[in-house]
Amino acid sequence: MSLITGLDHVNLLIDSGDDALSRARAFYQELLGLEPLERPANTDSGNPGAWYQCGVQQLHLTTEKDASAVNRRSRRHPAFRVANLEALRKKLESAGVEIIAGNRFPGQERFFVRDPWGNRLEFVERSAS
Repeated sequence: MSLITGLDHVNLLIDSGDDALSRARAFYQELLGLEPLERPANTDSGNPGAWYQCGVQQLHLTTEKDASAVNRRSRRHPAFRVANLEALRKKLESAGVEIIAGNRFPGQERFFVRDPWGNRLEFVERSAS
């Protein structure tokens, strides 16, 4: 029996600054449609941030000085499961977000993007087969 029962949340770093949280809201809430959550004032980092509901999991964003410099070099990423990959692709493209192709795997379609801070994000639609 595994003691791990699932993934609770993923935390991504975004640059600090006066407009960081409004830019995060525009990308993650308005463009991607994630539901904002109440964020406790006493987080471990003490830095401003935002929390979003993503299915049964959560996405946490934390501000940190110069996060983009590290993010843009990294291949680490969360993968978001989506119901209609093509509709999301069109929505992102019309918002000016660059779509990055991923290798093809059986039973799924997928692509990557980088958020405004360089975080790599994967979007996956599983097929029934």
